[in-house]
Amino acid sequence: MKEKILIIEDDPLIRNELKTLLQSNGYKTVAPEDFSDVIDQIKAEQPHLIILDIKLPGTSGFSLCTEIRTFSEVPIIFVTSCNTDMDELNSIMLGGDAFITKPYNLSLIHISEPTRLGMISYAVFCLKKKKK
Repeated sequence: MKEKILIIEDDPLIRNELKTLLQSNGYKTVAPEDFSDVIDQIKAEQPHLIILDIKLPGTSGFSLCTEIRTFSEVPIIFVTSCNTDMDELNSIMLGGDAFITKPYNLSLIHISEPTRLGMISYAVFCLKKKKK
């Protein structure tokens, strides 16, 4: 079974870039464009990993992470333009597992892919190990 990664990102360019990157490396992706019922989508999809932006229309990634942690231990990677030390600290304190800043330099995507994919693969590996 392919690992399913849920991408919660409001910027269509970044959302599609992540989908393409992950799908080309064998992951199944789900990327909602409407965030009004994203918690229900998470419960229905039961992803192996969530990639979560902090700034979302009508909500924040911080509040979503807090709510997700009430019912799931799925690994959460924040991918965000919020790049202060406090943003990173809040993301980890609220239950996030990793923090990646954007915007990405598109010319460097190919150089940094192994790092990003390694982090995602590691998160999925940890989740599988926890289930055993």
